[in-house]
Amino acid sequence: MSFGIVEVITLLLGMSGFGLQANPKAPTPDQSLLYAMPDPDVVVHFDVAAVVPGNYKVLQNLPNQPQIKASADLSKMVRQAIGEVEGARGLAKGATGIDLVTDVSDATVFLQIRPQQEPTFVAVVHGKFSTATVDKIARMTKGTVSKVGNAMMVEKGNDPAIGVTKDGVLIAGTANLVRDRLQDTWRMPARTANSNLAFAAEMLAGKPVYAVSLTLSAAARKQVLSSMGPDKNFVTDMVVRHKAAAFSVYTDGIGWTWIDSSKAGMEAMAMMSEGSLEILKAMQIAPRGFAKIALGAIDSYKGKDKKIDELIRRKGDVLKIIESYTGDGNFKTKIDRDAKANKLTVRATGATLSEVVPAGFFIPAAVVGWLTMSSRSEPPPPMQMPAPSTPKSPGLTPKKT
Repeated sequence: MSFGIVEVITLLLGMSGFGLQANPKAPTPDQSLLYAMPDPDVVVHFDVAAVVPGNYKVLQNLPNQPQIKASADLSKMVRQAIGEVEGARGLAKGATGIDLVTDVSDATVFLQIRPQQEPTFVAVVHGKFSTATVDKIARMTKGTVSKVGNAMMVEKGNDPAIGVTKDGVLIAGTANLVRDRLQDTWRMPARTANSNLAFAAEMLAGKPVYAVSLTLSAAARKQVLSSMGPDKNFVTDMVVRHKAAAFSVYTDGIGWTWIDSSKAGMEAMAMMSEGSLEILKAMQIAPRGFAKIALGAIDSYKGKDKKIDELIRRKGDVLKIIESYTGDGNFKTKIDRDAKANKLTVRATGATLSEVVPAGFFIPAAVVGWLTMSSRSEPPPPMQMPAPSTPKSPGLTPKKT
């Protein structure tokens, strides 16, 4: 099945609805940290409801886009690819009872690095879960189910354990940590000032779609440095100096926080942050500039290739795509310095994420790439082997008598 410039342009135009949607029911810091580790080295949060349902709906509606319906090959390819996704979705739901599109709201992972050992972790997932979920997972994994208070969990050997609390929260991770959190006596860990969880709570209070925080313990810091080797460089310097770091993605932009052990270190990170924001602004403007230069020059090659001629004909659509997935570089920026705490807080804000980072283009581009690979992964038609020829029997001459 062919997939050329016409199909790419058509798909990108049809996928203008892809992006991030604000989640009105985004979890509070207390909800996200209820089952947290007391002192995690790493906290990762993902608001699934802000990404998956809306984009999945756009994906499902692609075959109904007039421009896609107009191309029989493109329409067939899109329907085939969506069918594969629906098949995988149905398979997962049949095996675990979990619909990955509608049943998962958000997930927060807490990880603790242990020298010379596997890290311990807890993943806390909000959504539509029950003890029946545990039963289905147990049947699929052939694990052992046990009741913990009013909750249930399944475990198998050294694999991560999975449990569902009495209030319907799914918890996965190191078995003893999961078991502790399923007990009726479990209470949220305390968040003292300047603690790992206090820093994570500050990060989560901004309602990020995706966020990660690093607050390495002395043991974790030593382990990370030993894995990098003896050479000192900028990265090792950052690991040694930093007290805490966080990076967040929002529906309207991005932000990061850095707490240094020295004022000079904080000022160095502030300078790097200023440079990063300037590059982000250039990343918004440069694609438009390059596109206009290329499209302005492309007429000179008219008639040399059918694909170029089609691109010339669709110049207006190409410019529309560039403008849809990039901004004008005029997004708002804010850099706050707390000299007393050596703390740097940076925020870049636009009307949408794509006005700050051309990330709005990444999802459609990934879908185009996936659809392309799907179209190329169709099994080839069975090889037609020629029928073997029937050997001719040598003629027999009757014996004369």
